Amino acid sequence: MTISNSYIDGSGDYSATCDGHQYWALYFDGSDDKVTFKNNYIYQTSGRAPKVQTGTLLHAVNNYWNDNSGHAFEISEGGYVLAEGNVFENVEAPLEASSFAGKLFTADSGSSCSSALGRACEANSLTGSGAFSESDTDLLTKFSGAAVAAADPASEIKSYVTANAGVGKLSQ
Repeated sequence: MTISNSYIDGSGDYSATCDGHQYWALYFDGSDDKVTFKNNYIYQTSGRAPKVQTGTLLHAVNNYWNDNSGHAFEISEGGYVLAEGNVFENVEAPLEASSFAGKLFTADSGSSCSSALGRACEANSLTGSGAFSESDTDLLTKFSGAAVAAADPASEIKSYVTANAGVGKLSQ
């Protein structure tokens, strides 16, 4: 399954965290589900943006998280995430560390992905955000032989996503 070019706007008057930022923005919970989450704009959330668990393999690539007052990723038992080429801007905690029980690889230099993906990974970019540096290379084998989305450098993502994500903005 692919989710792309979506604008997830969590701003609003009703919020579990009472700060105008919505919680439970995205929830990936399917046994043996394979999800590509690409070129999405996730704005003013406060947690579980996304929550990943129960055998879900998620490739989070080239997304833009902006103004998150809590955590972006919550990865529970059976959640597997490869995060590359993403931009985190003013995200309190890209990963909810206190409940982290899944597997996560956050791309930095790129070379670790070559054997599993057939290409180098793109590094994530963090500005005004917490740490996001898990390097569980064992989970990369879950991507071996799979059709994996291409990744662009994080430096290109903010402008691309804000110009193209959302209703009426689909690009060719």
